[in-house]
Amino acid sequence: MDSQPVAATASPPVFEQEPDTADAVAAGGRGRFVWLLVAAAVVLWLARDVLGPFIVAAVIAYAFSPLVTAGQRRTGWPRSVVVGIGYGITVIVLGILGYLLAGRIAHEVALLAASGPDSLATLIRQLVGTDTIVVAGQSIAVADVAREIQGRIGGLLASPGDAAHLAGELGSVGLELILTLIVTFYFLVDGQMLRDRSIALMPARHRDRTVLLLGRIHEVLGKWLRGQILLIALVAAVVYAALGPVLHLPYALGIAIVTGVLEIIPLIGPLVATAIAAVDAFARGGPELAAIVVVIYFVLRQVEDQVVMPIVIGRAVHLHPVVTIFAVLVGLSAYGVLGGLLGVPIAAAINVVFRELYPSEEVSGRPRVIVPAEVRSPPESELDDAPTV
Repeated sequence: MDSQPVAATASPPVFEQEPDTADAVAAGGRGRFVWLLVAAAVVLWLARDVLGPFIVAAVIAYAFSPLVTAGQRRTGWPRSVVVGIGYGITVIVLGILGYLLAGRIAHEVALLAASGPDSLATLIRQLVGTDTIVVAGQSIAVADVAREIQGRIGGLLASPGDAAHLAGELGSVGLELILTLIVTFYFLVDGQMLRDRSIALMPARHRDRTVLLLGRIHEVLGKWLRGQILLIALVAAVVYAALGPVLHLPYALGIAIVTGVLEIIPLIGPLVATAIAAVDAFARGGPELAAIVVVIYFVLRQVEDQVVMPIVIGRAVHLHPVVTIFAVLVGLSAYGVLGGLLGVPIAAAINVVFRELYPSEEVSGRPRVIVPAEVRSPPESELDDAPTV
């Protein structure tokens, strides 16, 4: 019997299958990264009471890191030198503004707060048409009602305690401010290095996409914070010009500063600022002047929302009003005033992540065409059964 060629009959050698080394390494990297995230979450939860200065420093670094990078690129100086010069310029500018305006602003704000009961009393007196309100057979003076309302509002805003407690709170705020300045300096100098080291802990195949995503979030948060700073200055200047030189209200500068500061509180801040200005205008010039002030604030808000916000901040940070309200309330519930202030930028960052993971049809560039059922192609079985001509 003829023997067949060995090359034709021999079967390839069979080796024992071993697990893919790359897949095993990737799985191990994912596992370590998951445990690292869990440990980081536990540490953040334990340190939640001291995170405030670090969060504020991170937000400030997000806003001004591009400016530091541009200055470093233009001058060629070390990053620490550029940050130090920026700190010096900021201190000088704030010092000059404080020297020129701080006394007047503090004086007007104090007079505005002191005149609160009188303004409220005037408003209530105009509404009820008398100096006393009769409730259950008892007469209550309008001035007493206004003073009680002012006291309740002050009680909500002020922290309880005696002078020692207040001094302790002021000292704590001062220490947190100093800590925020120090941490901001290090974030501005070494922020990119910290980011790169954090990304290096991730599995290798996710690093490139993570860098792109973090860059997009950084851009959005930077636009938001720089836009907020510009809006505060712009709103304060416009309100002062309208209430001072035009309407001649006595506390125009104080109201303008309060309006600008309240601008950082989404939704609620502008309403409170409008109420403060309207009540003071009502006490000075009656309902006509108060109506003019309300119209000015309404027009200013519309111009800000429809013109300034899209140009200064951009559409990338735009959130639906319901989402904005939800984010502010969740932030207030979870982390107090700081959480309420940071609720909107955090929601904007989550929105960026969501759009990256689930891009819309316009973003992806591949619009989905939905064909009506009556014009869809029939199945192949129906084509086979169809009569031929």
